[in-house]
Amino acid sequence: MQLALIETGGTINGILSPEQAPPQSCVLRWLDCNRERFDLDIAFTPVVMKDSRAIDDSDRAAVAAAIEASLADCILIPHGTYTMPETGVYLLQHLSGMALKKSIVLVGSLIPLEEPDSDAPANLEFALERLRSRVPGVGIVMEGRSWDPGEVRKDLATGKYVPLRA
Repeated sequence: MQLALIETGGTINGILSPEQAPPQSCVLRWLDCNRERFDLDIAFTPVVMKDSRAIDDSDRAAVAAAIEASLADCILIPHGTYTMPETGVYLLQHLSGMALKKSIVLVGSLIPLEEPDSDAPANLEFALERLRSRVPGVGIVMEGRSWDPGEVRKDLATGKYVPLRA
């Protein structure tokens, strides 16, 4: 599968506060180690490496531009869990119709990828399966589930993703 990895950072990459930024993508390393297992041809685009609480609309615009410029039909965006729904909604509102025909998945984790009990490997595997199915549009993958960005929020008390309630 030809995959565009558009990196934004987040807990999945070990960024646990807005002041912290690692020098490289843990997700890229993980994908490289599993390239043969998942039959991946990876194009890497680092946009930002931030805690999602520090991501703003200029960062989201850069992500949208990277999606528009990508030749891949499958786009994986590692992202922090705090503002992943906001970024997903932004992309739905700002991507062209052609870009929205691509399969775009934002993925995060509650525990950093390189920690022993991390949920990141399972989330990444689920995200890759969703991408392989080529569902068009923007989705969020967390905790073994795929969400529409406008229909989910992070429950700050539990850290879990839950349906958005009116």
